[in-house]
Amino acid sequence: RSNRDCQIDQHHRNQCQYCRLKKCFRVGMRKEAVQRGRIPPSHSSSSPNPIPNAEFFNGQPVSELISQLLRAEPYPAARYGSQYAQHGSVMGIDNICELAARLLFSTVEWARNIPFFPELPVSDQVALLRLSWSELFVLNAAQSALPLHMAPLLAAAGFHASPMSADRVVAFMDQIRVFQEQVDKLNRLQVDSAEYSCLKAIALFTP
Repeated sequence: RSNRDCQIDQHHRNQCQYCRLKKCFRVGMRKEAVQRGRIPPSHSSSSPNPIPNAEFFNGQPVSELISQLLRAEPYPAARYGSQYAQHGSVMGIDNICELAARLLFSTVEWARNIPFFPELPVSDQVALLRLSWSELFVLNAAQSALPLHMAPLLAAAGFHASPMSADRVVAFMDQIRVFQEQVDKLNRLQVDSAEYSCLKAIALFTP
């Protein structure tokens, strides 16, 4: 091994990785096919394209990015739903409209405070929010622990705000059903605050 001219065969192929690699190149293996991390540091340190560390994004620890997403939340989790769920309170149409408006407002406030989004042109910010608002609304609704009876009241609020034709009523009720199903699924998954923040960031930046 000291003279870098080792015998490489079936029985000695693992004794010297340098000579094994040299033989591979000699028989025609492409250098791009080498798995980085399988070569000792003394031979891989000169590689011009090191594998990026999965714990970092744009040079910043992923854990710090998640912390920034959490700090961007304008209100504590479950603030909205819990205040109506206590003592068996029943939400009326006015309450539902106010709650929906708060959820949408909190989405905008959150987006303004997360990494990278404020650096975008205002036109791009508006476009991203318009394209992703429905997904963000579902995630916020689930995160806020909204009462299970909210879906029918959302439908009632929609009818109250704007009379609809029969076809639009059917389509609107189908959207309400899908909304309720998605919220229920997220609740069953027991998604935590960090996961909600990451999901919302994904929904916002990849509408």
